[in-house]
Amino acid sequence: MAQMLRLKRKKVNVQLQGAGGISIKAKDSVSTQIRSRKTQFARDVEFLVLPQVTADLPDQSVPIDDWSIPSDLFLADPNFHKRSGIDMIIGVSHFFACFTSSAKIRLASDLPELVDSVFGWIVAGSGSQVPSSPEVVQCSLTAICINSLEESLERFWQIEENLSSSDYSVEERECEEFYTNTVTRDVEGRYMVRLPRQPHFDEMIGNSKPAALRRFKLLEERLKRDSDLKQEYHRFMSEYISLGHMRLPNPQDGSATENGYYLPHHPVVKAACTTTKVRVVFNGSAKTDTKYSLNDALRVGPVVQDDLLSIMLRFRIYPIALVADMEKMYRQIRVHPNDTPYQRIFWRFSDSEPIHTYELLTVTYGLAPSSFLATRTLQQLAADEGSNYPLAEPILRKGFYVDDCLGGAQSISEALQLRAQLEELCKRGGFVLRKWTSNKLEVPQGLTQDQIGTQSSLTFTPNEAIKALGIGWEPEADTLCFDSKIDQPNERLTKRSILSSISQLFDPLGLITPIVIRGKMLMQDLWLAQCDWDQQVPPSIQDRWNKYCTELPAIAEFRVNRYALFPRSCVQLHTFSDASEAAYGACIYARSFDPVGNIRVQLLAAKSRVAP
Repeated sequence: MAQMLRLKRKKVNVQLQGAGGISIKAKDSVSTQIRSRKTQFARDVEFLVLPQVTADLPDQSVPIDDWSIPSDLFLADPNFHKRSGIDMIIGVSHFFACFTSSAKIRLASDLPELVDSVFGWIVAGSGSQVPSSPEVVQCSLTAICINSLEESLERFWQIEENLSSSDYSVEERECEEFYTNTVTRDVEGRYMVRLPRQPHFDEMIGNSKPAALRRFKLLEERLKRDSDLKQEYHRFMSEYISLGHMRLPNPQDGSATENGYYLPHHPVVKAACTTTKVRVVFNGSAKTDTKYSLNDALRVGPVVQDDLLSIMLRFRIYPIALVADMEKMYRQIRVHPNDTPYQRIFWRFSDSEPIHTYELLTVTYGLAPSSFLATRTLQQLAADEGSNYPLAEPILRKGFYVDDCLGGAQSISEALQLRAQLEELCKRGGFVLRKWTSNKLEVPQGLTQDQIGTQSSLTFTPNEAIKALGIGWEPEADTLCFDSKIDQPNERLTKRSILSSISQLFDPLGLITPIVIRGKMLMQDLWLAQCDWDQQVPPSIQDRWNKYCTELPAIAEFRVNRYALFPRSCVQLHTFSDASEAAYGACIYARSFDPVGNIRVQLLAAKSRVAP
């Protein structure tokens, strides 16, 4: 995470001093104290110099005539309210060194604060006194679009980088200890957890009710315009209530107090999903009047499951594959009654009803620690009950990626035992497995159709493919396949639209790396061309992109064996790497051979990088 700070070049001159850092010399009549503070800060800072750091900010100029900023203050940027270029991005490792003083000046309750820094006074925060105009609405939509694109790109690069660490930070260790000390189980074996809080949680959580109520009324207007969406949304919320996953606050247990947090919510539509096409997502990142959200006040927690690459590689070493997913995984874990007031929502089924306040009683998608709480509970279940299920325990610990299970066995009989043990072990914690799929039809026999992940339980549907952790898998042929369909922009090509399309390529094993690397090279050239986000890209890049999209459908014909070895064989691993002026990469092959001399060579995984 990096914080942005704009310094006008007419006030500050940055001079490089080799690898030793920088010095900052003020040209204006700044006090000796500010000058010395700048120099002290600069001693430990190194900068990478780029032609352009990022797009101009803010998106539009902000009127400040009524802000009453004291005239005798030295502002780090007197023109902070005007759209302009960013001169410097300061990483979080250095950012807080900018603030040697704790002095702040609050202009008004609905305006930003003035914060003292080594560069002078900085205007920080957000303000609600902005003109009501179409431009402001467009600015908000642009921010949402950028956040969505950033999430897609982050997911794309996380898959490509394959970074992992077994060392917990201090906060992650504290979060782990907090979970261990507070988790409990009810008489049915279901787990109950507490929300891990930041040290100043109570001071950070302010009044969220007005904003959540306003967002709910906007949601109602949207649902009125789309009857199909409204029907699905109401069905989802009815199920939430009928399953006991949310309720009205109970005055008898003290949960009816006004103190709490109100979650805005909105629909996410997934037309390709075979179970729930409309999901309700709860927004724990909505700010309160303290400028902090619930997610700001909660701890995220460490990653406790194996990385995607490790799980996929293990999936390729079993002759008999077994895939399933966990039904409503988050919602099978209860949240302690002391924390449910921080999971409140507004809801009603009809305009004729009053707007009700409900509390969500289970781990809620959209909160910062939810992924940790859910996946950590699976690990806890494996520790508590796994000794009685020797086949299922290692799969529960190392074969789950969030709620998706990928495992396997050496024979059909062992696969049947594994399936039975996994079902029983998960049931001990209140979890239910569904959408069972195998490359052998004998494995899901005895299950009802709604428990099976393929269209038929008796025969394979020709060329039927399911998703195994986002990768296409054809159970009958037992091959991995790839989706060549990416959303391509219908209008003019921009950096934003091209990056959004490239980030949809999903290949954690790197089996189509030669195709993905060309997308990465296009990304790099977009930055070298200094294209703005919404500016039409140069004709040379347009031609390359159009050619790339024309060839992309050929991926749909490519197949790789899911099972990479021979049964009861010896295995050698062979790794190759190479580089060019454009890119470099590495790949690893498994060479297996059995006692009678049969040999199989399969690509296991590959990674690539564009040249710096």
